[in-house]
Amino acid sequence: MLTTRIIDDLHQAEALSERWRELLKRAAHDEPVSTPSWLLAWWRQFGDADGRKLALVVVEEGDKLVGLAPLATRLMMHRRAIPSRRIELLATGEDEKDEICSDYVGVIVEKGREADVANALARALVKDEALGGWDELVMPAMSGEDAFVDALRRALERQGAKVAVTECGRCPHIPLPATWDDYVKELDSSRRYVVTRSLRELEKWAGKDGYALVRASNDEELREGRRILHSLHGERWEGEGETGVFASERFTRFHDEMMPKLMAGIDGALDLMWLTVKGEPVAAVYNIIYGGKVYFYQSGRKLDVPKSAKPGIAIHALAIKRSIDAGHREYDFLNGASQYKRQLALAHRPLVVLRAVAPSLRARAVDAARTLAERAVVRVRQYKDKKELKEKKAKPAETAASPSGERAVQEPPG
Repeated sequence: MLTTRIIDDLHQAEALSERWRELLKRAAHDEPVSTPSWLLAWWRQFGDADGRKLALVVVEEGDKLVGLAPLATRLMMHRRAIPSRRIELLATGEDEKDEICSDYVGVIVEKGREADVANALARALVKDEALGGWDELVMPAMSGEDAFVDALRRALERQGAKVAVTECGRCPHIPLPATWDDYVKELDSSRRYVVTRSLRELEKWAGKDGYALVRASNDEELREGRRILHSLHGERWEGEGETGVFASERFTRFHDEMMPKLMAGIDGALDLMWLTVKGEPVAAVYNIIYGGKVYFYQSGRKLDVPKSAKPGIAIHALAIKRSIDAGHREYDFLNGASQYKRQLALAHRPLVVLRAVAPSLRARAVDAARTLAERAVVRVRQYKDKKELKEKKAKPAETAASPSGERAVQEPPG
């Protein structure tokens, strides 16, 4: 017989940490973004300051913790006009400029108890007054390989909720083989060339002074590595007219809390490395090691480098080799379709979002209004696109005076 209760206080959530960690050890999906360190650090930066209310749903069998749903509630405004009472996973829903991007976040469930915990959670969501009335449940960035997702979908539908599960991203990753040579052989010829050439060009560029891969192993090196990461990440994005994520104070404060914990071995390990050529940092990666896996989280690279040099590819190649040598089982690039991820990865796994509408008249009305608003936005956008295309086809070719005073057709930007 499973029971549920709600924790809505940060201190009570912190007091649950050790039982929480023990549950993660028994879970089929044990991820760094589901640890107390990650989720409670996130809450301190993004929680009640944005009007959220903490709602950890604790699922127990007697004194044994068998499930934990790290949730929060808040009032959302769709298109700034439609109020909706939302329940969502912790570590999701931030403003884009502050977004932590917690891939594989989800409900923590003891392996083999997915159906039982899903049924208990669905009943709590629909019938437990402690959660208050809600209109929509949004659970993004969950692993598409997690059996609990479908179990929760079915359980919510039995309670009368309207539920949809859709793919929202893909995570390229490398199931690490026994040796570096084995990894290189698994790449097709074009991608193998990218990897081997990046290392050859690195050696050529470094010359007799050589290159070095430095890993932060103490507090002083952590401070230096963090400075290098921030600088190179900013330089990389300034080259594209953007500021980069470390321009966000909330994003930076979150990782200023997490990095020392990881350095100390709390809920994972920090793998902060930077590549130097002739003594100068040219690339940096911020990886997290957890459960025998290496998760690539963030990076930066220098732009003013020789044309043939690929420091971003090179540092990943060196990090992958290091991970193989350390006996890790996977190198995960997390969500994204960047070219370098596709070039280096050997497999992909989906991320999914579960969205449910509560079985109440109000919730159905809010969902209908939201759907109509989204359709209206799509129609307006389509109308504008058609109008612009029609005007473009009808408009004669523009002309401009040449330096000689003759008329000439204006060429498209090069």
